[in-house]
Amino acid sequence: MSLELSQLLGRFDGAVDRLCSEHTQDGPGFSVSLVVDGQALRCVHHGMAHLEWQQGLDGGTRYYLASESKPWVAALVLDAVAAGRLDLNTDLRPNLQTLQSCEQPVCAGHLLRHTSGIDDYLFLWGTQLGRHDNDVVTQLQALDLIKRAGDVSFTPGLRHDYSNSNYVLLAEWLEQDAGCSLAELARQRFFEPWGLRNTSFENQPWRVLPRRARSYARIEKEPDAWQELPVALATWGDGGLWSTPDDLNLAEAHWLEDWRRHGKDSMLARSIADDDRFGPAEEPYRFGLELLKQGGHQFMFHGGAYAGFSSLVLRCPDQGVSLVLMSNAAGFDASAPTWLKLLWGIDPIG
Repeated sequence: MSLELSQLLGRFDGAVDRLCSEHTQDGPGFSVSLVVDGQALRCVHHGMAHLEWQQGLDGGTRYYLASESKPWVAALVLDAVAAGRLDLNTDLRPNLQTLQSCEQPVCAGHLLRHTSGIDDYLFLWGTQLGRHDNDVVTQLQALDLIKRAGDVSFTPGLRHDYSNSNYVLLAEWLEQDAGCSLAELARQRFFEPWGLRNTSFENQPWRVLPRRARSYARIEKEPDAWQELPVALATWGDGGLWSTPDDLNLAEAHWLEDWRRHGKDSMLARSIADDDRFGPAEEPYRFGLELLKQGGHQFMFHGGAYAGFSSLVLRCPDQGVSLVLMSNAAGFDASAPTWLKLLWGIDPIG
């Protein structure tokens, strides 16, 4: 074992020990893995997937990944680009009725990089009168909100402004292109060939999923009491993905193999390309992944957080290392800056 790997494992073990001391075993918790060269050298599950029945978290527990869905959607779009069915510079207004009221061209590259200027449908949903926090927003409602918002807020490509609407729209384009649902397309392209048997896009939040975790937050002024936080989203593209630690660990082996086999033409390399046609040069958010270059290494990552669930996949492919993290405890710190500092001693903010 190299000294560098030994140090990384030591830092991982120390970080996990601290997390275990901060979260009780009988409450919601987390699953965290360190995958090296396609093998999970560390995989820790701490806490409960279901508090009412005291079912523990394990490698087969399904977590909601929230925005960690976006890299998968971006990979599907970039597949279409590689196959010649789409150009990133293509104006999507003629293809997507939702964009008919936009006066300026909105290209696939703008949507992928969050530089379109399209308002976030979740913000728009939150402004609706008579809405309850647990009301479910559907894909059709999201598209209607985007359409009724009218023109973009700024010239596409001018700046980065993260908006979930971008990936809802990309999901719509993918379904038009493939002639099937996003769930079926992702199953055919990734989940089935890669053996990810417990990973799926879902847009029916109340549908029963085997071994699905619930997410929880503490009840204010009742320190020993918990409340469940429902995933009140029937949208996908921006989110909608459920998966397990075992499946995501296996997926990391496939992402890394593709990186090593295809180099600059690999899926990850295409996802981190710096194409300044669609955003400011050196903007960290690329095509479904953020990129940080430091210490002679490239770190690429995306995370997600919604309704008490949080997730992070953080990769350093030139080292062959991935961190896979999921939690069902509201307030859990699954941020990339935190874990970059814990494992590599890198402070991207400081």
